[in-house]
Amino acid sequence: MRAEETLQFMMDFYPELFPSRKHCLNHLFCSIGNGYDWRKGELVDRDCEFSKRYRLAQNIERAKPRNEEHYQMRLELEKEIRKQKGDSYRITPQNVKYNFEWDIPNKDYSYLYHYPKNIKEDWLALLKECEQMLIEDGIIQGRSQKEELEESQEEQSGGMQMV
Repeated sequence: MRAEETLQFMMDFYPELFPSRKHCLNHLFCSIGNGYDWRKGELVDRDCEFSKRYRLAQNIERAKPRNEEHYQMRLELEKEIRKQKGDSYRITPQNVKYNFEWDIPNKDYSYLYHYPKNIKEDWLALLKECEQMLIEDGIIQGRSQKEELEESQEEQSGGMQMV
């Protein structure tokens, strides 16, 4: 499945878990044990029967979550409430998806650092988008991170078993 189709699938079938691109990219590239494996240059869900049975009825250029405008408005509202309440602000089941936290990418296991030589262009673009978001959010360092990614790719690609 194309990279953008995978994101759209995640957002359509699991909107509470993946209300935004950031949530999807975090799961795919930063989470360890996410249920995905590299196969023929693509990340493939190894367990999901739905992704094997369903395909998008129309081609998409860029995956977009449902009600993106409402999500962004609520996200801003939650930021303002958190700012006003300070330490008394509590994360609840109703606001948890608006209080996003990155999984810190593990250099030994995360797909952000471990991807095959034959990674398809659309998947590489998503990986770089995720990396850029991590840099912008201050989770990883910019310039040295890119160098580390390239070094890690060189080191691990020889030993990676492709399926």
